[in-house]
Amino acid sequence: MLLGTAAVLAGYGVGAAQAQTVVNPNYTYGPYVGAAGGGSFLNDISPNGGGADTKSEFDNGWVGLGTVGWGFGNGFRAELEGSYRRNDVRSVRGSAGAPNGGALGTTAVMVNGLYDIDPTALFGIESYGFMPHVGVGVGWARPRFDNAHVYNGNVVSGKDDVLAYQGIAGVSYAVAPQIKVDLDYRYFGTQSGTFASSPGLSGIGSPTKTSIGDQTVTLGIRYEFWAPQVAQAPLPAVAPPPPAPPAKAPEVQRAFQVFFDFNKSDISAAASKVIQQASDSVRAGNLTRINVTGHTDTVGSAKYNQALSEKRAAAVKAQLIADGVPDSEISTSGVGKSNLLVPTADSVREPQNRRAEIVLQ
Repeated sequence: MLLGTAAVLAGYGVGAAQAQTVVNPNYTYGPYVGAAGGGSFLNDISPNGGGADTKSEFDNGWVGLGTVGWGFGNGFRAELEGSYRRNDVRSVRGSAGAPNGGALGTTAVMVNGLYDIDPTALFGIESYGFMPHVGVGVGWARPRFDNAHVYNGNVVSGKDDVLAYQGIAGVSYAVAPQIKVDLDYRYFGTQSGTFASSPGLSGIGSPTKTSIGDQTVTLGIRYEFWAPQVAQAPLPAVAPPPPAPPAKAPEVQRAFQVFFDFNKSDISAAASKVIQQASDSVRAGNLTRINVTGHTDTVGSAKYNQALSEKRAAAVKAQLIADGVPDSEISTSGVGKSNLLVPTADSVREPQNRRAEIVLQ
């Protein structure tokens, strides 16, 4: 079931990426590599058979892993993961007075399907560089008991190749455009494997079976080789040049500024009067080109402010049309917080920067 889920996640990511025309720059796009390390918290193990039928506890251990993956630019990622985890025996039930020792080491190769959850794209919430993710994985594991003892007088040793699966939940933080730090939790489990219990019930080695369940917390770093290319919206069509007027038209006002409330794109009563003046100037000067450019202050991310500036330009255009200016004569654009009327530091609420400029040509 986990194999099917991982395949569906990866397959859906490919199809959705091919259907997209714009790549969200917050999502991983293209190849990446990663490495992580952390703690391994092995569940209690109870072998079955070979005389080793008792419960054992293991010390908290360590895990190291590396990944090679591909991001599809839409939140989905597929990756190949190699890992090794190791834990020492702490105690075995019923072995009071007998020395305990040995360890369990597990090598694994997993195929993972993951999905990054962008709060800005999905919910309109500023992420400040943080992005949660979830995923599942399936693959191969080789648990190896290194003389784990004492299980009712027996020592468990040996290795076996088994099917493994895992669930992943974590959060990443972008420290640079192509570098992310990942904090992850994994639940890692395997099918039951067969190992050797010695000396065994008959005095010789006998098989014993057990599965592995492990919980890990890791901190890692991921390097993405390609920065996502954001598709540019097509430029507005350029209207044909107006015919030459029979006589020089009287000079009219050609530039207007409309101001907005913080984080708003609504047209106020004062702004409506300015837009009406611009509409009157269009008719008085026989002008046929109107450029509306939206701006913001410096509060919030560049991406959020770009979208807000475009909304402000669109709101002014809608009011111009309502005042009788033909839609075909108006072009709009947004420049976010990149062209300030009043220069300020980042995250400063400056009313004069929250504006839209109307230029008549």
